[in-house]
Amino acid sequence: MQTPSLLAVLPQLAGGKLLPGRVAQELEAAYGFLRRLENRLQMLADAQAHTIPSDALTRERIALTMGYGDWEACAAELELHRACVTRAFQEVLFARNEAVATEMPGVNGIVEAWVRGAEGEQLASALEARGYVDSVQAAALLTEFRGGGTLRRLDAPGRARLDMLVPRLLAAIADQSAQVDVLRRILRVLEAIGSRSAYFALLNENAQVRRKLVELAARGEFLAAQIASHPLLLDELLDESAGARPTPRDELEAEVSARLAHLAEDEPERQVEVLRQFQRAAIFRVAMADLTGAIPLMRVSDYLTDIAEIIIEQAMRLAWAQMTAQFGVPQTHRRDGPGHRAVNICAVGYGKLGGNELGYASDLDLVFLHDAAPEAAETNAAKPVDNQVFFIRFAQRALHLLTMHSAAGRLYEVDVRLRPSGKGGMLITRVGAFAEYQEKEAWTWEHQALLHARAVAGDAALRAEFERVRVDVLRRCVRRDTLRVEVRNMRERMRKELSRSRPGAGSFDIKQDAGGTADIEFLAQYWALLHASTHPPVVMFADTIRQLESVASADLVPQATVDVLTHAYRKYRERAHHLSLEKAETVVPSAEFAEDRAAVTAIWNATMGD
Repeated sequence: MQTPSLLAVLPQLAGGKLLPGRVAQELEAAYGFLRRLENRLQMLADAQAHTIPSDALTRERIALTMGYGDWEACAAELELHRACVTRAFQEVLFARNEAVATEMPGVNGIVEAWVRGAEGEQLASALEARGYVDSVQAAALLTEFRGGGTLRRLDAPGRARLDMLVPRLLAAIADQSAQVDVLRRILRVLEAIGSRSAYFALLNENAQVRRKLVELAARGEFLAAQIASHPLLLDELLDESAGARPTPRDELEAEVSARLAHLAEDEPERQVEVLRQFQRAAIFRVAMADLTGAIPLMRVSDYLTDIAEIIIEQAMRLAWAQMTAQFGVPQTHRRDGPGHRAVNICAVGYGKLGGNELGYASDLDLVFLHDAAPEAAETNAAKPVDNQVFFIRFAQRALHLLTMHSAAGRLYEVDVRLRPSGKGGMLITRVGAFAEYQEKEAWTWEHQALLHARAVAGDAALRAEFERVRVDVLRRCVRRDTLRVEVRNMRERMRKELSRSRPGAGSFDIKQDAGGTADIEFLAQYWALLHASTHPPVVMFADTIRQLESVASADLVPQATVDVLTHAYRKYRERAHHLSLEKAETVVPSAEFAEDRAAVTAIWNATMGD
């Protein structure tokens, strides 16, 4: 939006959801009409005139120059545009969905108490009169807030805005069930806003944003904490559709490209900061839709995975541009004739990323691949470097962009331990060498991991080649004679080492304990690996649910068995998801999932037992 042109910025406002698309179109049409009318007035007066003349002849002349047959038609068009502009002004700058006046009857007592600086019993009495159940604790929170640094840092206009805002928020919070919890979260947001009192003005003038803020705070810690950490997210609440379905992937891709378009290639810190701002806004929209029930849990993971893939793609693009500018483009021999071509690179996601099961705090398991020939080669720069040097620096740069701390925070935690040869392996591997390792050296647990792998960014042809290698390896190279024993032993080791339940405390680790999600995932992996040689479709999908559905569809496992597992898996994931939003461990009382746990354990014992 950094342009002096109104006509250039209006589509940006609509595209960024800061202004409804209908309003942007109406304003553009009105602007064109009014500017033409202004132009005609000044031509007739030969001066900076802005007033419609009163005499009939001059009005008729103006109407003719504007393309109308008479002044009545021109005046009707003028009134239409004026009405659109007036309506837009009221909608955008003042309360959109409710008038402030309707709030005031329930606010007056709180206004007086807050502005007068009442504390203790007086403040509690005013809150009780407005409907606060625990008015004493609410008054204590407000008194603590009043004595904090937020108010001391405010100038006079900012304090006036806050004094107008707090009673309105208190009136809205009174209608919530968990009043004290909501109040605590809202005050944390106000403290985070600090001296940026323009946000106080936004909340005062826009009842929609104010109402949505209170509603989001009533839905738990997560969304309010996000806003408190990054008050810019308040702008997301200006969108009338906020809380509905999140932004589709194609629109996200266009949004991030537009955000990065005006940045220079030599501004990596600023690029990461912009990516982080994009990520926070996109994830915030997903969280709003999630917590309002607009989308199911499985779709939440799909949206979060889309966001991660878009950011990985952008990080690779930025790393490629920076490295090729410094070292040139790595070259390799053509397969279809003489000469050389540029090397292609892709990123492969494992684990939750590969299986489309990302959560809000998930890290990324990544492996980088390239398609260079095994022979030594160089980049095409005036001072070339060995391709291998380029590859290592590219991978390091891409990982740095994904994990570095910017002013807006870190994008992701990234784990690269699943690369061939583990910690001692290269950050980026030739796709042929990757295939050879998987065929000849990989352990069974690595083939289990490969089931949940997908190419998530980079060159399309190389991504397709990885998928071909993946399916081929899983069909031909799994050690099926020892598969059951190895899968069972690995699972038993994980239970012992990773469970966070407390022995004898009647608790259940949803993921790691017997009958939990890891048992279901290992069963799906075991069946898929066992039957991949004769039924390739069972390894086509990287997520657990579709792996289970595939073995049932092929009549390799009874449908009733798969139904029990998928039902329990969805319940476990939903519970674990809600616990993660509250920053709690995924440990619950053992009685909570007793039936599901027993059913999963019975299937595990029947399948994997001695």
